[in-house]
Amino acid sequence: MSGNTELTLSPADYDKAFTEVSFLLDMFIETIVAFVGKSTPSLAVAAGRKMAANLPVHMVEKTPEAALGELVRVLKIQQMDIEGRFVGAEAVLELNGCPIGSVCRNRKMEIGSQVCQMFHYYIAGIMAELSGCPARPKTLATGDNCTFSLAFSGVRPQP
Repeated sequence: MSGNTELTLSPADYDKAFTEVSFLLDMFIETIVAFVGKSTPSLAVAAGRKMAANLPVHMVEKTPEAALGELVRVLKIQQMDIEGRFVGAEAVLELNGCPIGSVCRNRKMEIGSQVCQMFHYYIAGIMAELSGCPARPKTLATGDNCTFSLAFSGVRPQP
């Protein structure tokens, strides 16, 4: 007998797992907000910085542009429908069918709420670590598609 149960899972099994992960993420966010309060964005950034050290990236140069290219590449490998570009000195990320939005819909949470903000700060932490420049997210649009920007400290504006 093989120990590969993932080969025998049904679509219903995946739906149940998604519901469970959504519940756990919801409880995790509520707990963080309750205990950490106004420092919640800092916690998300720190988690993102820690995650950046575990990403399969090769940074030839630590710039926001190179970091964005690597982040988008890695997330696309994970099947995330993401695009990233620079508008002036800010990175703009667009997520189509955002997985966090899926969690929000599953848990009947408001799109653009605390869970979305934490995800944006988490991505900002990853980008800050990869680029060597602190990054601050700003939500531009929420819904089926999510768009947010990252402003980098210490980076000269592009003409």
